[in-house]
Amino acid sequence: MEKLLTSSIQLNWLRTFETVGKLLSFTAAARELNMSQSAVSQQIQLLEHHLGHKLFTRQKRSIYLTDAGKAFLPLINDTFNQLNSGASQIFSPRQSAVIDISVNSAFSMLWLAPHMHRFHSLYPQISVRQQGTNWSSDFKASTAELEIRYGNGQWEGFHCERLITPSLRVYCSIDNAKKLRNAEDILQLALLDVFGTPKGWQAWCEQQQVSFEAANSIQFIDSYAIAANMAVNDMGVCLLYDEFVSEGIMAKQLTSPFSTTLATPNSYYLCYQSGKSLSQGARYFANWLLEESSLKR
Repeated sequence: MEKLLTSSIQLNWLRTFETVGKLLSFTAAARELNMSQSAVSQQIQLLEHHLGHKLFTRQKRSIYLTDAGKAFLPLINDTFNQLNSGASQIFSPRQSAVIDISVNSAFSMLWLAPHMHRFHSLYPQISVRQQGTNWSSDFKASTAELEIRYGNGQWEGFHCERLITPSLRVYCSIDNAKKLRNAEDILQLALLDVFGTPKGWQAWCEQQQVSFEAANSIQFIDSYAIAANMAVNDMGVCLLYDEFVSEGIMAKQLTSPFSTTLATPNSYYLCYQSGKSLSQGARYFANWLLEESSLKR
């Protein structure tokens, strides 16, 4: 009997192929999967060798799906969607539940909102009640089981797990991006600076060796969500986390004119009280959130 082509195929090869096929970038896929770029490339090569077909055409600075890759990708997407849906029906909690989350407003609008449909498809019986918060004083009054905070991840009495890569990149509207040829050109646009960012535009200018004082205009905002909205409307340029513009409407309206990033000591963290048991619904949401962010350790 002839051996099936998929009999010894590795599930992680398929997951890696799905991610690279979606992003068309080994670098971006490695970041999303929390893997090294070489590991991503190796898994793709193993899959191609196993199938006996090239799935990507590799050029100097870009990759493209081959005809075989274009035909294979939707099959893999459908397979994973069916697997997730079936598993949720078998293993997810049967009873309805309501969970309360205190969540940083920018994270809620720019990351959680574009992803929540996937949680709902897995756990339609779980209702998530979000309370928008921004500052540490807001969290002190919170009684929610789960919290998503912005900071350094060091909060006494809480278990914290990072959700977002701690590096910022320049983003602006597509029209404004056409005006930028080098770092100094940014100074002609309004710099949208977010309060509470330990390393903002001044640090970026120092990194690029341009004069922060020479900026034409600096606008201060207390939320990345507001800064992103202003940038979409051609107000200027902002510094954002890549994960905030990877999906949803922002992915279509903002672009990054430069590849350089700025490391920051702060990020977004999932937090819950140490030593306190979570409800079943909260556990499901916490596990989904960590897996969805691709930073689960």
